Amino acid sequence: MQDTSLKAVIQKGFDTVASGYDHPALAFFPQTASRMVDYLQLESHQQLLDVCTGTGVVALQAAQHLPDGQVTGIDLSDGMLEQARRKAHAIALTNTRFMQMDLDSLEFSAESFDVVTSSFGLFFMDDMGRALSNMNRVLKKGGKLVISSFTGEAFSPFADLFARHYEETGRDVPRISWKRLAEEHLISEVFATAGIDRVDFHHEPLGYHMNSSDMWWDVVWNAGWRSLVNLLSEQELQAFKARHLAAVDELLGKEGAWFNTEVMIAIGHKES
Repeated sequence: MQDTSLKAVIQKGFDTVASGYDHPALAFFPQTASRMVDYLQLESHQQLLDVCTGTGVVALQAAQHLPDGQVTGIDLSDGMLEQARRKAHAIALTNTRFMQMDLDSLEFSAESFDVVTSSFGLFFMDDMGRALSNMNRVLKKGGKLVISSFTGEAFSPFADLFARHYEETGRDVPRISWKRLAEEHLISEVFATAGIDRVDFHHEPLGYHMNSSDMWWDVVWNAGWRSLVNLLSEQELQAFKARHLAAVDELLGKEGAWFNTEVMIAIGHKES
């Protein structure tokens, strides 16, 4: 079970970035969601649970393929859930529900869902095997359990530059959580712990051309890095931002550079 104080930090962090989480700079989220839904080949009547749903990026795309089914999205962050509800209302979806719930204590009966998804969420959990086992418990036999994670050199060298400059403020940079699921064998091990041995992998070489440091700051400000910069005083933040973005501009040069957001999607099959 995850430490409650750490959960509070995660919850507060995502509440903070909720309003900007659908920023175009974070296009890799809807792009990944679209690919996940395509690979799932959903049947119109199915019941789908989206864990760590955030602003409902996967949930809302899936719901449009389930006119006779229902999508349930859960998350710790009420700020994120409010965004998801707003978006569902805006496109008149009536087959979605969004609930504040802890993955460590899923309030659903065993074998309640045909599909369980978690996009960029599992690696935040201290005990990923336990978390995946909880998801597997509510999945029907013959169902699919799907996760996504960043892989390879995603966000490099920009994230490395951020970490170095941030450490120069005298503060520590936490471990990069997604690195825990950055390779196929790491994901397979966690799935095996949860009792799922058959896993299909799909590598998605996502990314876009970045031609200004402002584009990188949009990523920082609207995603997980925001929780770190929020720890800086206003004076520290301005000095850090100026120094960091000057280095990013130098890195980009006149031609810009490819911003790598490579993703891996893993589909586990519950066979018994």
